[in-house]
Amino acid sequence: MIYNYYWKSMTTEIELKYLVLGDNTQEKISQTLNHENIQFSYQEKQLANCYFDTPDLNLRHHDMGLRVRRNNNHIEQTIKTAGQVVGGLHSRPEYNVDIASERPILSLFPNVIWHEDQSPEHIQRELVALFDTNFKRCTWLITDKSGNVVELAYDQGEITSSDKKESIHELEFELVEGETSALFNLATLLFNVLALRPGIKSKAARGYVLWRTEPALNQSQQAGYICEKRSDSIASAFTHGLSQGLTRLQKSIESYLMAPSLQTLVQVKAELATLRHGFWLFADYLSAEELLIRDGLSHFIHLLAWVDNAIHLQELTNKTGNYRKKLDFSQQLIEQLKIEKRRFPNNDDISQLLHSSRFNQLQLSILKLFLSRSQQQLTDPKVKDDSLIKFAQDKIKFSLRELNEQMNNLSTLQCHQYIALSKPLYRSSLTGTWLAGLFDNELRDKFRRPWLDLKQGITELHSLWIIQLQLEKLDNPPKKIVQWQNSKVEGLLIALNNTKSIAIAMPPYWHE
Repeated sequence: MIYNYYWKSMTTEIELKYLVLGDNTQEKISQTLNHENIQFSYQEKQLANCYFDTPDLNLRHHDMGLRVRRNNNHIEQTIKTAGQVVGGLHSRPEYNVDIASERPILSLFPNVIWHEDQSPEHIQRELVALFDTNFKRCTWLITDKSGNVVELAYDQGEITSSDKKESIHELEFELVEGETSALFNLATLLFNVLALRPGIKSKAARGYVLWRTEPALNQSQQAGYICEKRSDSIASAFTHGLSQGLTRLQKSIESYLMAPSLQTLVQVKAELATLRHGFWLFADYLSAEELLIRDGLSHFIHLLAWVDNAIHLQELTNKTGNYRKKLDFSQQLIEQLKIEKRRFPNNDDISQLLHSSRFNQLQLSILKLFLSRSQQQLTDPKVKDDSLIKFAQDKIKFSLRELNEQMNNLSTLQCHQYIALSKPLYRSSLTGTWLAGLFDNELRDKFRRPWLDLKQGITELHSLWIIQLQLEKLDNPPKKIVQWQNSKVEGLLIALNNTKSIAIAMPPYWHE
């Protein structure tokens, strides 16, 4: 096929994108490269970009992005088509054409980029400017000892749409020539000197959000099951889970940093736990080196272990909380609860943790594992190695067996026993997050309802248990609160024991 002769180039970008926290980024990068005796050339330029789409966002709906870029007297139009973003690694086709004006001309792009339901002529007539990105780009063109060439670009500026603005502080590692490992090696080096986190949104995606004033991602919207394709092999199911799990984790981090709260931080911890659980489920299919990633995940889960108690304390001390009216009978108890609450890290501490070298390296390790396993499955595909369905059935049965055995030991469980059940119950729910999507929706949801009620009841019981612990620290705990707490626990235990009986009696949903 012969394309329009104005079409200059098509490339597939392979780049790592990170958001930068902190100052003096340029100086730190140059100093590090010089210290490591890494060869590079350096330049700066000012880039002005205008992004276009139709009023009904035809391009956006097809995962395409159209911009016109001015660099001094040079004007270039670019369209990016659907690609892939995993763990901050962006890969998508890009088409570039030099033009004379700042109005894009779609006919200069090759016809193959358009979908059957798209008319470039119609889109051309409807095009409007939505937002601008203007930034200074500092570029280091780096050649490593193996001959790999990487372009390191630091962009500093802003995205604007009407009267709305958002700052840009981004670091991009783009592979110019050679092996992808060169990107990872350079990123690892800079983790030690810069506070970074993976950038999961392009400038265009951020611009669209700014233009439409979209709300931040609701974590409940991204919740769901990881494995849902019954035809997958066990190996490919895990590989897919790595990609999805890493994406979910990074979205939860982004949600926390945009609007810090204990609730969003709980989601970060939950996504870490979900990823780690995948390494436990598929341990028999992983090497000893691959399983080391599980230890890294455990480290950060441990650092965030305080979050669950903090959530309970927040509920207890909140003036609009369910229990606050009862607790107001004792100011001493309220103050004791507030003291406990102040022991936990603040938002700045958490931000530093999420931008730390070790946390970045962990995410990069997961990304590298995903890429290596994806490549292996492409180059050396195995014939249906094992039955994923049989694997899922066995894992779900195993997770519930531990739980049922503990609950069946006693006909009536007490407060401390239910709280002890929270760990095996959580592990079982994580197994479900990975594998329950492979089975009938109606049967699965019916099975899960009493178990979810049980989980919610134990959460409430945990809050009451914290009240009891704090009451025991008081010299003269108010009798009214003690009586209320005891009565509340007693009523909740009756409800939990009834729910436990219903949950245990539920027929399996995973049988074929």
